[in-house]
Amino acid sequence: MKPKLILLNGLLVLALGAVAWQARNQLKGAQANRRGNLNVLVTPLPTPPLTPAPKPDAAPAMKYAEVATKDLFSKDRNPTVVIEPPKVEPPKKMPPLPVVYGVLGLSSGTKAIMSEKAGAAGKSVGPGDTIGEFRIAALDPETVTFDWDGKQISRKIEELIDRSGPAATGGAASAAAQAGPPAPARQATAPPVVSGPGKEVAGQASRPCVPGDNSPPGTVVGAYKKSGVRTPFGVMGCSWVPVQ
Repeated sequence: MKPKLILLNGLLVLALGAVAWQARNQLKGAQANRRGNLNVLVTPLPTPPLTPAPKPDAAPAMKYAEVATKDLFSKDRNPTVVIEPPKVEPPKKMPPLPVVYGVLGLSSGTKAIMSEKAGAAGKSVGPGDTIGEFRIAALDPETVTFDWDGKQISRKIEELIDRSGPAATGGAASAAAQAGPPAPARQATAPPVVSGPGKEVAGQASRPCVPGDNSPPGTVVGAYKKSGVRTPFGVMGCSWVPVQ
């Protein structure tokens, strides 16, 4: 048994020596290859020329037309601009002028009995007062000036006097005639016509009217002419002024 063990151990020693020799040869070859690669001069390749990238084409505006006309978030969006014309306010219509029932020349100033429309209750007004939509800017026995919407409207007192009283009376009489014959009435006698200026007043050129003077304005008696405004209640502002 001992010779076989000795022989086997010798074979193992030879195998180990062969492996060590083979490993040594491979290590030497690797070191030689490494030294050869480190000492080799590498020739650099020439750098290729740089070519700029082509510029993208500018997007035409027509490509965005569908974005404006077919917006998914706003169905009513479109490129048509609607310009609405400016609104023109119609001119304000002036209401009818107030009616006048009489004018009073007082020491505190001229006053007039007016109402906003015919048939309405009258009230005493003067300069600065308001009647309906009108403000009285100026007032005298013959003319009145209204202020309406920044405009001045002047009228004669005679043009504004309410003369609907006689017409209404005539309409009532016509209705009574259709209903039947009226009852006999007493015949009224017309009052006598009184005309002429009153007595002289010291310090005044004009003369006052006498009670019962029913002559119309404009009557001339002697060197005096009657002045005033005729109303349904009589002559307002009556006086006799010297004829020029």
